[in-house]
Amino acid sequence: MRLLVFLLCAALLVLGQFARTFKDSERYGYLADIMPSDWAATNVWLESSQCALERGVWLAVCEKGKLVPISERAIADDPGHALLLDLWSMTTRSRATLPDVARLNTLLDALGLLTLAGLLFSLRAYITSIVLMWWGPVEYVGWMGTSPHWSYIGLVSMSAVLPLAIAAKDLGLLSRRSGNLWIAAGLLFLGLATLARESIGLMGLLVSFGVLALLLMRRPHQRRRIQPLLLAGMLVLAVFTTPRWAVMARDAAFDMQPAQRLATHGLAHTLYLGLGFVENKWGIRYDDDYGEAIANKAEPPVVFGSPDYFRLMGRLYLARWAEDPVEVLRIYAEKAWLLLAVPTLYPGPPFGIVLLLGLLHLAAATALGAWGRIGFPQGFVIEGVALCFLGLFLAQAMVALPSQTYAMPANAFVLVLLGAIVEFFVRGLLRIKAAW
Repeated sequence: MRLLVFLLCAALLVLGQFARTFKDSERYGYLADIMPSDWAATNVWLESSQCALERGVWLAVCEKGKLVPISERAIADDPGHALLLDLWSMTTRSRATLPDVARLNTLLDALGLLTLAGLLFSLRAYITSIVLMWWGPVEYVGWMGTSPHWSYIGLVSMSAVLPLAIAAKDLGLLSRRSGNLWIAAGLLFLGLATLARESIGLMGLLVSFGVLALLLMRRPHQRRRIQPLLLAGMLVLAVFTTPRWAVMARDAAFDMQPAQRLATHGLAHTLYLGLGFVENKWGIRYDDDYGEAIANKAEPPVVFGSPDYFRLMGRLYLARWAEDPVEVLRIYAEKAWLLLAVPTLYPGPPFGIVLLLGLLHLAAATALGAWGRIGFPQGFVIEGVALCFLGLFLAQAMVALPSQTYAMPANAFVLVLLGAIVEFFVRGLLRIKAAW
């Protein structure tokens, strides 16, 4: 019966909006033949899908009869979208188009919404799940585009499945069978999220490791119960390396020219250039061309986007910390305020207010032992994981850039946090009524 209720809510609240947005992706059809996407990497994905159709190879472009790794043309781009479009082209025997990219983003977002809501429903956080499905469709599938950014809210929702499932199973909030199934799904989703966006996969990795660390601290002398958690940690780390395995499998299966550049987004580039998002004493600019200029001026010059380039940027980033840590902290504080002072969910309070209210509620409810009293122990796990992701979005704004494009996916956890707080008070009122 619960499954039927969830499916009915999903059909009424989510799938209608998804169907409209999926159909609206046809608006990009007129661009398919007359002009490319405004996101350069997207055009390389489409070239790669043509190569996949012709040669059956993934993550490569065909140039003059040779196979060129896609990382040589889509520089510092994560391989997930290209890989999925390649597989789609090989399956359907047709080249991917811009509408296919928009459909892919819409599918990833809808899958993330339904998966996260489904896990909340399995945890018997019914009100939280319904709140997410009620307001979520506008945030998840109310719009779409042909750059990878439009899929991030779905990807980060998938990344939250694994830490929620690990904590819920260990605390007895899910049955053994259900918990194992959700953990297996969470591992797959983390791999998919890491393929499509390395930084989002890193969020899932960090929160999962944080959950595992807290669970290990609860049982320091229980070897039999520690071993499954250590195994889970090893699996999480292995799944995070999925992009590397996809590239290694391609290189082993096909004869192509060696790749000079990394096939992922990389972190050192963003860390260093992120210091240039606001005015700074070093004159750093948040601009890929600025990073390429640094690579060309190096002694000896290095290839932009290569492993040597990222090592260079890492050294420069650490050097700025060593030279003037106060200036770095000032930059980070200024960028943090740029996110904290504005809403990510419209209409709504500033992000800083949302984060503060969530932290206060979690701390107060935990200190008073209210979670168990009102029969909502899963609320502690849900709020804790949601706040961890919100904190990581704040960290992302500090080290990278606090733009709405990158902050908007945090709305997934703003809605989860809202739903959990509403359910907390509803359950509390019902418990008081029952007591009277």
